[in-house]
Amino acid sequence: MAPHITTFRMRAKPGERQQVIDLFDRWFRDRRNKAHGFVRADLSSNINDPDEFMSAACFADKATYDANSNDPEQNAWYLELRSHLVADPEWFDGTLERQRIGQV
Repeated sequence: MAPHITTFRMRAKPGERQQVIDLFDRWFRDRRNKAHGFVRADLSSNINDPDEFMSAACFADKATYDANSNDPEQNAWYLELRSHLVADPEWFDGTLERQRIGQV
């Protein structure tokens, strides 16, 4: 099965940018090892609008992504994240077709 990637764009409520970042740090600390099939995730903020974020999460396949999405602990984390956003994230779910990683 091909890796599953989900990207999402979101905007923090005014003054709540750091809470969004802290929640992602907490996910990596507390949930990462419980999320079977988790490969990697990135969180970026817009250079011109730091309250706007884009994130991408990669799972081994859609089945492991769905299992994580349906986990009650994940839902509780998402609801807390959502409380710091002005609206629901804009989601894009897809299959990873190509990946190229260069040197930094």
